[in-house]
Amino acid sequence: MMSYPPEKKTVSIVDLGIQNIHSVENAYRTIGADVRIVTTVTEAEEAQFLVLPGVGAYSRAVEKLSDTGLDRVIRRHAIEKRRPLLGLCLGMQLLADASEEFGCNEGLGLIKGRVIKLIDQPPQFRVPNIGWREVRPTGNSGLLPDGGTCAYYHVHSFHFKCDNVLDVAATTHFGTQNIASIVHRGNVVGAQFHPEKSQEAGLNMLHFILHNLK
Repeated sequence: MMSYPPEKKTVSIVDLGIQNIHSVENAYRTIGADVRIVTTVTEAEEAQFLVLPGVGAYSRAVEKLSDTGLDRVIRRHAIEKRRPLLGLCLGMQLLADASEEFGCNEGLGLIKGRVIKLIDQPPQFRVPNIGWREVRPTGNSGLLPDGGTCAYYHVHSFHFKCDNVLDVAATTHFGTQNIASIVHRGNVVGAQFHPEKSQEAGLNMLHFILHNLK
């Protein structure tokens, strides 16, 4: 396992009460971060580096963000304060304008695009997309460790289709579909896969983004 520098950087992880954030919390502690769990608007307002993880239904996550007022704080964090924001798995999809999962649900609108369903391509590529998939940089972002191809653990049935291809930082193949695995615009980044479940490669990515996303 790679060793990480001892200097502390503070990470605030959004807990909506509908996802298990312990593996994300443990991953950041492993790379030496000072971790704070965010559940309220006040806590989120104080965040310097904000992480939005997520699993489950898009509509439920959007409802929780709206009910708690965290949607407005996250937008303000990213747009007005220009502070770094990282979305993981469903958290990445929430960065989009909207999702077609269970109807049309409005997202945070931080990176232009929509979340659409993956298409089954039997026998090898079936929805949901589960397992280790090779992620390839597009050259549009410098936020990948060593800038190289690496395998990360994916679990998802929908994917983020960006309006602007320059917002796609890395892709992976799902049959004949070339889908976005990492999106990046300015101070906002999203990863479709689970870096916290991707062993050393995932930890390296979390560490690199923490220290380089401005």
